Amino acid sequence: MSEHVIHITERTQLAELMRPGGPTGIIDFWAGWCGPCKMMGPHFDAVAEQYTDEPVGFYKLNTEEHPQLAASFNVRSLPTVLIVHDGQVLDVMIGAKDSRALAKKADWALSKARGEGFFDRLFGRKNES
Repeated sequence: MSEHVIHITERTQLAELMRPGGPTGIIDFWAGWCGPCKMMGPHFDAVAEQYTDEPVGFYKLNTEEHPQLAASFNVRSLPTVLIVHDGQVLDVMIGAKDSRALAKKADWALSKARGEGFFDRLFGRKNES
């Protein structure tokens, strides 16, 4: 497990992440018995390490140990990765993803954290606020 990943074990952690104005984050819903979850784990940890100094957090929620926390997200397949920003789920990825796919989503989440809009991302413009 990476030191760059926060393990969600309490409702208060989840509430802080999902509150309006909450941080940008990538949440990995997983379980110890899940083969694809085990396969994706090192990729998730590696991408989290790459984004250590960026305003996007990486979180893991073990659905086997904390089913009550996962229940509110209606997760039906593992692994499931949610991209959250400002207290809302922006995107969902189902199934194991490699480092490249996770980094691509992390870049997208990072653009949200920085307040970049679609055209900013498309044309490489930065907000001038």
